[in-house]
Amino acid sequence: MDREYQVFVRESTGLVKEAGFWDAVSINIANMSIGAALASIGFTLAALPTVAGANLVYASLIAALFAIPQVIVYSTLIRYIPRVGGDYVWLGRALGPRLAWLTNGLIFGFIIESLAYYALIALAAASQLGLILPILGINASLSTIEEVALGIGFFAVIVLTNILSTKYGIKLMTALTALSLLGLIVAIIVLFTTPKAQAISAISSLLPAGYTYSKIAGSYTGPYFSMNTMLMLLPFFAIYVYPWLNAGPAIASEIRGRNALHWNIPIAFLFSLLFLTLGFEALYYSLGFNFVTAALSNPNVNGLVGGYVNFWTIAMVIPHNTLLSWFIGISSVAWYLAVLAYGAIVVVRYWFALAFDRVWPSLFAYLSPRFGTPIYAHLFDLVITAALVAAAGFLYSTFTALYGAVVEAIIYYMVVGIAAIIIATLRYASFSISNRSRIILTIFGALMAGVMAYLTYEFLAYPQIWGGNWLAYGVELSAVALGMIVYLVSRHVNLRRYGIDISVAYAEIPPE
Repeated sequence: MDREYQVFVRESTGLVKEAGFWDAVSINIANMSIGAALASIGFTLAALPTVAGANLVYASLIAALFAIPQVIVYSTLIRYIPRVGGDYVWLGRALGPRLAWLTNGLIFGFIIESLAYYALIALAAASQLGLILPILGINASLSTIEEVALGIGFFAVIVLTNILSTKYGIKLMTALTALSLLGLIVAIIVLFTTPKAQAISAISSLLPAGYTYSKIAGSYTGPYFSMNTMLMLLPFFAIYVYPWLNAGPAIASEIRGRNALHWNIPIAFLFSLLFLTLGFEALYYSLGFNFVTAALSNPNVNGLVGGYVNFWTIAMVIPHNTLLSWFIGISSVAWYLAVLAYGAIVVVRYWFALAFDRVWPSLFAYLSPRFGTPIYAHLFDLVITAALVAAAGFLYSTFTALYGAVVEAIIYYMVVGIAAIIIATLRYASFSISNRSRIILTIFGALMAGVMAYLTYEFLAYPQIWGGNWLAYGVELSAVALGMIVYLVSRHVNLRRYGIDISVAYAEIPPE
């Protein structure tokens, strides 16, 4: 057996190239979850010390500008190292055998953070459903138990689909993303084309007793733009949108065609930038900056405590068209399901990559002969996510409870930026990087690391805004420590039982 494959579970992953061009773009768009961001921005605005100058259009553009170094780094590395696990492979091979324990701590924390985010999304899907049902004429309110059960149920159905067939799982994710995007486009068109007087009249049905359009709009007297407030909003976009470019790379070995491999990241980034920014602009155009800012930042109006005002509910009520209202409402929930659908695919690829390197039990790299899917990795994914849904729902009774866990993901991305610089100086026999790409990785890897360091500061400096609590921080610190311990134990066991030093894997590019 060639030395290249001695340390790996087998000589090929066994995964099939099931993802086409639009599948690869869709999984990144779902990863960036712009529909959930549009629905949830009010909860963040309500937590800010001030919303003076909180122009969401400019904030989106600034956040996207900060993300460009990462877009370039990820678009470059996926061309040269298209492997299952994506940035885990890049990071592990850059840090090498001596720091493999650190790689495993970071990736384990990143995986658990991702599962925590999916737990939030599952709860948010149930919450969004509870918001739209009354607008559609269905009198129903969901208790915490019902929201938790519904959130777990959503994810369970998606996981089952992925167990039955990877192809089914990818097509489900792509279909949900397409439905979500179409619904968003329709909502934006509705907001831009409905006369303002009609829009103002229609949204009164979303306001709690004692509130009117003029009262809410008149309560905001701040400026149209403030750079300090813009920078304060950057962590919101980090939670939902622009840093989340890892989905395409995570399934890189399953993507068909060079164009799909090379362009899925920048195209998804541009789509997300365009439609998220247009969504915010459509709100301002339809109802005015003052009203939107005041309404979304008021817990009594934005659905946090009372009222029903968010991007999706506004778009549902103003056209006075039942069919449009149903379609927009369904697509608003579909956004959350698309996020869960991509998550069920991507996190399992990280479990798979860890098992392929023999760090995690080889059971997680096992492919069912009947279905051709990593069934045990999927089931484990479901169990952990269900536990986090229950923890967030019952212990904190809010889907924002685990926001603080995102800090670990931002730190992970910062180290990936550093890894890009290291990779630019390495010479692997199994692939070569052009001198131009090495320069690009060095420059933009440094910029990416700097951006992520700044975002980490923003998260930790304002824990009361960004979900800094012992549930979120405790989950992540425990996950990082566990990842390091698992690696050290696994290395010891493999060396003693099989004479295999698994650290060697981090000096080689794994097979496809």
